[in-house]
Amino acid sequence: MGKRIRWGLLGAGSIVDSWMMGLLQCDDCEVTAVSSRTEASARKVADRWNLPKVETYEQMCGDPEIDVVYIPVPHTQHKELAIMAMEHGKSVLCEKPSAVNAGELREMTTCAKKNNVFFMEAAWTRFFPVTEKMLEMVRSGRIGDVRHVQASFSFRCDDGTNNRLTDPNRAGGGMLDVGIYTLHFAYSIFQRMPQKLVGLASFDTDDMHLQVDEQASYVAQYDDGALATLSCGIRTSMQDFGYVYGTKGYIFLPHFWHPERMDIYSDGQTETVELPVPQKIEGIHDSGYQYEIAYVNDCLRKGLKEAPKMPYHESLEVLQEIDKLRADWGFYYPSEKV
Repeated sequence: MGKRIRWGLLGAGSIVDSWMMGLLQCDDCEVTAVSSRTEASARKVADRWNLPKVETYEQMCGDPEIDVVYIPVPHTQHKELAIMAMEHGKSVLCEKPSAVNAGELREMTTCAKKNNVFFMEAAWTRFFPVTEKMLEMVRSGRIGDVRHVQASFSFRCDDGTNNRLTDPNRAGGGMLDVGIYTLHFAYSIFQRMPQKLVGLASFDTDDMHLQVDEQASYVAQYDDGALATLSCGIRTSMQDFGYVYGTKGYIFLPHFWHPERMDIYSDGQTETVELPVPQKIEGIHDSGYQYEIAYVNDCLRKGLKEAPKMPYHESLEVLQEIDKLRADWGFYYPSEKV
C-alpha cells in the first residue's frame, strides 16, 4: 500500500461532511487535523469526525504531520489559502472552482511549480469509473465522431440570506458553482477549448434581487463544427443529464456530474453500464469523493506534482471559458479588479 497519506482540512465548509464520507472509504490515508476561520467551526467538524487536532490556518500549513491539505471554503478564499499552504511545502487539493478566475489560478499554479508541490482542482466528476468508461468509449470510436454534447445542471435555491450561492462577495451564482461541471464535461470529451462560446444569463428577475447569475445557457462551437449546448442555474430546477452524440450512436448519463450509470446506443443496440460507488462502512454513504481522494493519494506516492488526469491547463482553460462568458455579460465580482 505504501506510505499512509496524512490529510489536513484547510477549512470547515459545508462540503466537508460529504468529502469525509469519501475519505473514510479509503484505507491508505487519514485526516489528522482541521482548521477554520473560527475555532468553534473547526471544533464541530473535529468532534463530528473524531479528528485529533484543531489548528489555525497558519498552524496547519506549518504542521510537519500533514502531507496534503484539502481546501473546502468559499471560492474567494481558494487562492489565499492554497498559496499559503504551498509556500509552506504542502500539497493541495482545492475544491472546484479552483479559483474565481483564470488569473488567480495562474498565480496558484506558478506557486505550486515554484515550491515543487502537488496541486489539483477537485473536479471529482473526472474520477468516477463511469466517466472514465465513457471517455474510453468516445476515444475508441464506439459512437463514431462526436458531433454534439449536451449537459445541464440546475436547481432551485430559495435561501437568499447568508448563502454563498447567492452572495457576490463570495463569488456566488450558477456558473462557478454548477456551470463549471458542464464545461468540464464538454472539455473532457473534446479535449480543447471551443473556437466560439456565446451565452445568456439571467440576473435580478424576482423579489430576491440577486446580483449573481441565476441561470444561464451557453453554446460552444469547435474547430470541426461540433457543438456543445449547456445550461446551469441556482434558481431553476432542471434535470441534470449529459449526452454525447456521435456519428454512430450516443451515450446518455442520467447524472453526469456524479455518474453511476450510462446508456450506450450504438449499431442498433443498447448497453447499460452501472458502476455504483462502493460503500465499505455501514452508516457512511459516500457520493463518490473516494475516487478523487484515492487518485491524489496515488499521485503523491508517485511523487507527481501535476495530475495527469486533471492537469493545470484543463482547469485553466475551463476558467477562461467562464471568464469569457462573464465578461460578455458584464458580470464581475467585487473581489476582481476589472
